[in-house]
Amino acid sequence: MTKISRKTWLVALAGIAIAIAAVWLLAPSEKAVATIVVRTAPAERILAVNGRIRPRLQVDIRPSLGGELVALPFDVGDRVAAGQILARIDDAPETAAIAEAAASVQTQQATLAQARRELARFEALGQFATRRDVEQRRLAVVEGERELSRRRATVVQAGELRDRRVLRAPFAGVILERPVDPGQAVGLDSIIYRLADLSSPEISIEVDEIYAAEIRPGMAATISMPGQIRRLNAKVLHVEPRVDPATGARAVRLGLTDAAIDMPSGLTVTANLVIERRASAISVPRNAIVQSGGGSRVRVVGEDRVVSDRAIGFVDWPAEEVIVTGGLKPGDRILADPDSAQSGEKVRAID
Repeated sequence: MTKISRKTWLVALAGIAIAIAAVWLLAPSEKAVATIVVRTAPAERILAVNGRIRPRLQVDIRPSLGGELVALPFDVGDRVAAGQILARIDDAPETAAIAEAAASVQTQQATLAQARRELARFEALGQFATRRDVEQRRLAVVEGERELSRRRATVVQAGELRDRRVLRAPFAGVILERPVDPGQAVGLDSIIYRLADLSSPEISIEVDEIYAAEIRPGMAATISMPGQIRRLNAKVLHVEPRVDPATGARAVRLGLTDAAIDMPSGLTVTANLVIERRASAISVPRNAIVQSGGGSRVRVVGEDRVVSDRAIGFVDWPAEEVIVTGGLKPGDRILADPDSAQSGEKVRAID
């Protein structure tokens, strides 16, 4: 090869290299964007709502008769058994009434016994006693028996009144409050104790009427308590049919299905209600969806790496991921951030 031809060859190679570099530098580069490959998988629709622990049973113990508290043996935190005496109110008036009624019964018993003896004596006279005399003695016995029954009823009534001075626990539970002290005079509106059954607590939540329509008794849920990793299993017990006009929410009660556990009443917890389970579904992040003009769409990266808009349908639910009902199929690739590229752009997808 001559010296001139070699020089020409080197110049040509340099020109080609410069041209390639110019093309590489001046040609528009493809934007790198994060993408999500659509796949099917089991999916759940969860509704997370804050709620509070409430006793399964709670009652305010109030007296049915006023008076002075003469016995108040329990305090806040004490456990009591069903039927156990919680308090006594001074029953002196009823005790006196019982004594008086009992004495009246004894007097009437003596009067009745005398009437029966009189009747027996006249019946023994046979034909020597007039029929009228016998009937008068028989009527006296009947009236005496009626009066004895009435006086005995008075004793029972006085005893029932005295029993109402004794307050008993309607169920086994824990004393939450005791607003009164021994020796204090109480009336019908006084609260002696606030008693609760904390052995099987319930969870009370309020759900917006939009979402409450899909909640049914028996639905599964999990309960997360502050400071604890373990979640407790629960189920929906009751959905209030009425919407609170002040809040626009419906009250829902949950019951634990795990073993009985003591939890403080009023504790704030998070209830996760399983609204729906699907064995196979397409789920995408909510922030990958563009909503405008009353429609919903995602930005799909085609095999030619060009971005295009595609309308989709999805279950609108307050969650980070939503279930797609139409518009996507497994294997489709969508932009994780729909603002990262516009429709018609050619991009370089990054999983």
